[in-house]
Amino acid sequence: MKALTTLLVVGMFATTVAMADDVDDVKAAVQSYFAALNSGNAAGYAQHRIPGYSIFGGGGLIERSGSVAQQRDDFQALADAGRKLDLELKHMEIRVYGNAAVVTGYLVGRNTAPDGTVNQTREQSTRVWIKQGGQWKEAHRHSSQLFPQ
Repeated sequence: MKALTTLLVVGMFATTVAMADDVDDVKAAVQSYFAALNSGNAAGYAQHRIPGYSIFGGGGLIERSGSVAQQRDDFQALADAGRKLDLELKHMEIRVYGNAAVVTGYLVGRNTAPDGTVNQTREQSTRVWIKQGGQWKEAHRHSSQLFPQ
């Protein structure tokens, strides 16, 4: 019985350490994603997404992306046209559930369109990340505007 209790206690601590490592890994992936997004690095951006990535935002129906290569090419086309992003996910909280993670926070910053129009971004953001092949990738995002500005 003593051995079983010891095994149970050790198992609880080992699980906590694994979860803490996963939280750190997800946070690093999210930060790497935003670094690529803000620098216009299309390949870096796409490596953090899954095929068929989905998004709820802007009050419309769900949108789905194509292949990772298509996402990279679409992002590159926007960057080449002059779109510039300066976005940050503030007050980030991460909850890991096995090979899935829910990331919440407030997306703030600027989105400069190719015509030079600057839009301020202030959104509540919930993101679902999944672990595939040992890497965390974003699978879904839901955003809602924060009002008033």
